Amino acid sequence: MADQLLAAKQGAYTDALSPRDVNAQLPNRAPISTKPKAAVASKAPPKEKDPPLQPPLQVYEPPSTDRRDGAVYQVGKMLGKGGFAVCYEGQLPGHRKRYALKIVRSKMPSKMEQKFQTELQIHSKMRHQNIVQFLRAFSFDSYTYLVLELCPNGSLMDMVKRRKGLTEPEVRFYSIQVAGAIKYMHAKGIIHRDLKMGNIFLDRNMNAKIGDFGLAALLVTGKDMQTIRRTTLCGTPNYIAPEILEKGRKGHDHMVDIWSLGIIMFAMLTSKPPFQSSTTDEIYRRARNRDYEWPKPGSSNKFISEEAKDIVATMLEDAERRPDPDSIVQHGFFSSGYVPTPREITTKLRDVPPDDDRFYAADVSPKMAAEISQNLQDLCSVCEVGPWGKAQTAYKSTWKEVALEEQAGLTPIIPLAEGIVYRPYEEVSKELGLTQVPIRPPPKPTSKISDDGRATQANPTALLRALPQSFAAQQRAQNKPTRSQTLPRAQTLNDIAPPSASGTMRQRPRREFSQSSTESSLARKPETVYSTVQQISGIRSTSISSSRAVSSETSKTTTHWKEKEGSVPPPVLPPETAKRMSSLFGSKERVLTVPNTTPDIVLDRLRSLQAELERALNSRSMALLGKAAAPSPPHVVVKWVDYSNKFGLGYILNDGSVGCVLKSIPGSARGGKVVKLPPSCILVRGAEQHCSRRQDPGYVDRQQIVPMTNEIQFYENNGETGLSTVFVHPSKFKIAPNDDGTPGKIPAGNDIYDYRKREHLILWKKFANYMMAYGRDQDGIDTTGQIESPASSRQTMPPSDVVTFYQRTGDVGCWVFGDGHLQFNFPDHTKLVLDATGTWCHFWHLPQDSAEKLATTGELDETALDERGILSYPVQTLLNFTTKPAIRPTRNPTRKRPEINPDIQGIPGANDFRRKIEFIVSIIREWTTNNGLGNSRMDREHRLMWAGSRETVRSGPSKHVWVTIGARWGDCRYSAVVDPKNPEVLGEEIESKSSSSSA
Repeated sequence: MADQLLAAKQGAYTDALSPRDVNAQLPNRAPISTKPKAAVASKAPPKEKDPPLQPPLQVYEPPSTDRRDGAVYQVGKMLGKGGFAVCYEGQLPGHRKRYALKIVRSKMPSKMEQKFQTELQIHSKMRHQNIVQFLRAFSFDSYTYLVLELCPNGSLMDMVKRRKGLTEPEVRFYSIQVAGAIKYMHAKGIIHRDLKMGNIFLDRNMNAKIGDFGLAALLVTGKDMQTIRRTTLCGTPNYIAPEILEKGRKGHDHMVDIWSLGIIMFAMLTSKPPFQSSTTDEIYRRARNRDYEWPKPGSSNKFISEEAKDIVATMLEDAERRPDPDSIVQHGFFSSGYVPTPREITTKLRDVPPDDDRFYAADVSPKMAAEISQNLQDLCSVCEVGPWGKAQTAYKSTWKEVALEEQAGLTPIIPLAEGIVYRPYEEVSKELGLTQVPIRPPPKPTSKISDDGRATQANPTALLRALPQSFAAQQRAQNKPTRSQTLPRAQTLNDIAPPSASGTMRQRPRREFSQSSTESSLARKPETVYSTVQQISGIRSTSISSSRAVSSETSKTTTHWKEKEGSVPPPVLPPETAKRMSSLFGSKERVLTVPNTTPDIVLDRLRSLQAELERALNSRSMALLGKAAAPSPPHVVVKWVDYSNKFGLGYILNDGSVGCVLKSIPGSARGGKVVKLPPSCILVRGAEQHCSRRQDPGYVDRQQIVPMTNEIQFYENNGETGLSTVFVHPSKFKIAPNDDGTPGKIPAGNDIYDYRKREHLILWKKFANYMMAYGRDQDGIDTTGQIESPASSRQTMPPSDVVTFYQRTGDVGCWVFGDGHLQFNFPDHTKLVLDATGTWCHFWHLPQDSAEKLATTGELDETALDERGILSYPVQTLLNFTTKPAIRPTRNPTRKRPEINPDIQGIPGANDFRRKIEFIVSIIREWTTNNGLGNSRMDREHRLMWAGSRETVRSGPSKHVWVTIGARWGDCRYSAVVDPKNPEVLGEEIESKSSSSSA
């Protein structure tokens, strides 16, 4: 008897672990029979499942902004359970309202953490009358609780099973409600991917509510607003669309939800799915072949109209032929019979069919037709689907809500720390005074990935075929952890892992370096989990953007920005959010505003730069030379390491300064918490020589993190208000030796702002150590462009030696300095440095014969790098280097065109100078078209790729990266495989990430 009871219990667990959402009620189970049954030979006993979660009788919710004293839930009866969660009824003492408490174990595998985070992010942003409302989430006693709207009448599946199918009027009623919810989800850029009767719940008024967003995903990148088709095999077998089952890279989009609605309608009419079979493989085969049959007229007492069969057939078509929700509710099925009103769908219908004759009327009289039409329009208007009622609603983009939530430091970190309450961003943003996310622009054409991996355009054939995707869902699709981009969940900056050997460290191909201990010092420490939601309301606002009124430039930019075809929409950080972003700088420090660095001023400068370069390209003569002297040799990056997938970029300049430009990364706060800091830059003059002498016993400062002679320059990007800076004397970070003579620790400083600078400086040190371990890459054969490090720490403003922006376009690097001059490095080991006006260029080039050989054979001479030279001329002159100056009288004898030595006239042409300027113009045009530095389209169709000369003989396919650090409206990173022999062909995508705005 005991064995039989144990087996029965195990069977109950197995049933409960079948796909079922939190509001689903367990069906009544037949009494356990105690009659002995024949033993089954050699049958292994089933493994006992983990016991179900047993919450305490009282669950405590921590205090939050809307509940200052927290709350206590009285736990009631179990509503249902599944493999991932269990659901109980909950009620606050003294209140009549009841809730559904979805309970999961706080400790879960990392993959489940990612899925759970995505579920919270998506479900919390759903506000529709036919979607189960998400209210809040918190952790208590090793479990995480989701507080959801209670649907006390079970699921649609329970109702259909109990009744053995529904009448056509009931099917119309619930199909309209589900179609309205689908339209809403798709308009917000979400696909549910697990729509089924078991995930459609019935509230106290018997209205349908979609729940369980565990498999939901966002569909489009925020930058290009183009559809990214998903490739994950997911869903419940009976409801899975055929395109999900297809192998290869075609993927699926939001039309999978329309397929599921067709399955649901068939099941409501017949009480079972159309492709139901004994095995999963057979279900999939029948779904691919559309192998289903309606019940024969004599086999059932239910009447199924031809209109019902036809509408189901339209939804079980190929994806591109399926109707959108608006078209579905206009099908003849919905006007061919009675459409009930919400009042007529009562709780009685859970168990018994309706007794109203109109539910069974075969013929429609004119009076009934008018009633049907009115009821249909009223129901569709309430559900916001179809052409009736109020004008089409423009919904808020979930992707943008997720982005703003991340910028505000409100992203849910899994596991939720105890003491944290995660609530819908819309509610919290109102309480904290954050500007609401703008509505999303009209949909763009769909970008589909073909079998060969190329992106193709397809005109939308249904509602909102282009929808947005969040960073979490995007990374989950790429099997990438979200933690690196979810800033509050960050590792400490005491140590970082070195970039991989296949990264972007530029090194001389023939130089060998000694083994360094630096790599071992870069071992990553375990990540520390921090709470973030609690911090956002308590952050001390001390940044430059906080201490002064926000300029009118932000509103001007937003107001006058006009959407262009293919342009990047502006996710400008609201001023209120900027005020809540923390800072490196304290209120007592002397903070300087860096002139000419506001995004609008930079944009005007870029437009002038573009116009000047285009003018030079159209000119057919060399520039006139006046009395003005040639500009001084610029600061140039001679060594760098790209660690943009985590922190940013480190670099060494030709004057020996070492700097880094960092993305928005976390910083420490009081109480061991973490805050979000704006993007920043650091520059330390004379640091290269200092680092090289750390092993010199005669060097006094060998144990110091920075030289004690020059001030450390910290810069902070305050978004629409530009850059600010603080110069810090190095003695603030002077390391005192230990008693045994070994170096001590870096001082923590006097306050939290000193400590944040300390963390940034430690990160700067890691970049410097890594670059020094590989030696410095000299780019020229003489001293042209080599600037002596000034003895004084005085800094001109805007700074000419600080990199404030970095972009990599495939294998072409771009650095923008504080004074506006730009450096572009090309894969043939040449570089162009343009002044801020685009008038003058310093061109590091290969010898003419080496450049011609590289272009012809793809092979570079071993001596070519050591024989590189520099040409410093106006851009217009270098573009017309071989043109002989015309002999004509001139009014101003002091202005004349230069005479070029015939021996060097062919150098610009051999080094593809004109083509490189044209490519640079295309990059700058992307910025100006999209209204900001770094605002570039990086989808596969519009991604810029340099197709000029590069080494191909000893080079195979490698990873090319498209990344920005310091872009006006947020940074992103993509990478793909590219074969140098076919540099214009984009290979397999490796990663795609969008990070927070630079504001």
